[in-house]
Formats: sequence, structure tokens, C-alpha cells
Amino acid sequence: MTRAADRRPDAAAVTVTERCVGCGACLLTCPERAIRARGGGLLVAGDLCTGCGECVEICPVDAIEET
Repeated sequence: MTRAADRRPDAAAVTVTERCVGCGACLLTCPERAIRARGGGLLVAGDLCTGCGECVEICPVDAIEET
């Protein structure tokens, strides 16, 4: 996992891939509320994402990857 100190301030520690089925589990799990629904998909706000990995663990289709 990339440490928060090693990332650009605007870069998220995770990426939502095309495998996303839109279940919303990550939205409910993210303690920082860094994942938001946008334009029919999901967007990870890099300035809020701390790289905790909770969204990666909860995703039922492995659609979220650490960057």
C-alpha cells in the first residue's frame, strides 16, 4: 500500500475499475467519505482518501485497487 506521505496531495490511494457494479458498499464503508457517485460511476477524491483500504476489502467484485 502506498503511504499517504508518498502520494501527491490530489492523488487517491485507490482506483475504482470498470468491474464496479455500483453496489455502493464502498460509499458506506469509507470513513473519510472520499468515494462519491458521479455521472453513473464512482469517483475517489484524492484529497480525502487516506489509503486505509476499507473500500478494497469490502468490494464484493474486487473493483477497487490500491494505486
